[in-house]
Amino acid sequence: MLSSIGRASVRRVVARGPQSTNRTLQGLWQSQRVDTLRNDNNASTPPRFSFSLQRAYVTDAKVATKPKASKTTTTKPKTKKVAKNPVKKAVKKPAKKPVKKKAAAKKPVKKPKKVLSEAQKLRIENSKRLEKLKALKEAALEAPKSKPSTAWTVILSELAKENAGAAAIATTPLAASKYKSLSAAELESYNQIATQNEADNNATYKKWVESYTPDQIRIANNARRALRLLVTKGAKNIKHYRPIKDERQPKRASTPMALFLKDRFDSGDFKGIKLPDAGRLISKEWEALSASGRQSYVDRAAGDKQRYLKEYKDAFGRESDAKLKE
Repeated sequence: MLSSIGRASVRRVVARGPQSTNRTLQGLWQSQRVDTLRNDNNASTPPRFSFSLQRAYVTDAKVATKPKASKTTTTKPKTKKVAKNPVKKAVKKPAKKPVKKKAAAKKPVKKPKKVLSEAQKLRIENSKRLEKLKALKEAALEAPKSKPSTAWTVILSELAKENAGAAAIATTPLAASKYKSLSAAELESYNQIATQNEADNNATYKKWVESYTPDQIRIANNARRALRLLVTKGAKNIKHYRPIKDERQPKRASTPMALFLKDRFDSGDFKGIKLPDAGRLISKEWEALSASGRQSYVDRAAGDKQRYLKEYKDAFGRESDAKLKE
């Protein structure tokens, strides 16, 4: 039988369960060593090495061949994979084509001004003058031809028709001799013709004027004034344009001095005195007037200005420049 120490050693080996062969041999070797020591002390006790070794080996072999307990593994439920939202791939925008810089426009090379000769300058100046003259004549309007309105012009007109093609200078002496030789009855007859012609002329003229607006007549009179100015400056081949008489045109407002001048001429104090001399005398009288003496004329001029502004608006449908400057 095993000693108490040997049995304890075997129990330790068995209780530990399956061990590796090296560990088992180590345990047996320890128990054998203990028995050897005991046998040395007690020579009468037979050795137990072989039995212990055989038993230990068998036990160890059984233990070694014992099937390992299968480990129960708990299978975890498979977690469903959450479907991820598909990541949208960033769409690459087409690369912008580099904008080609427009070539800077070449500045036009200024051609050197052509030097004109004096003759060329004169032709250009005459051309401009003729264009201006043509525009003024168109704006001036052409009044209707009037009938002869005096006994003399009636006779002259008759002789011009009788001598068609003859120069006017040739018919003038004939008209003069006929006019001088007229009897009183014949002259009266020519005067009646002239009077009737004048009435016809006035009716025709008025009808012609009223066929235009007051503003057109105003522009025509401005053009006629410019043409008269050209004549005074020496322009040739321009007939004399008289102002167009239009009762619809507003009469200009009078100044205080103009009103004083009219009053003095109407007084009759300057009968028989030449106009320039009378004008100088009246001008001195105006300068000698006191402020209170002038005030009545200032008031009359202010009233006349209001009359002009009203007539201007009625005629042209707009305010006068004088009104706008107030």
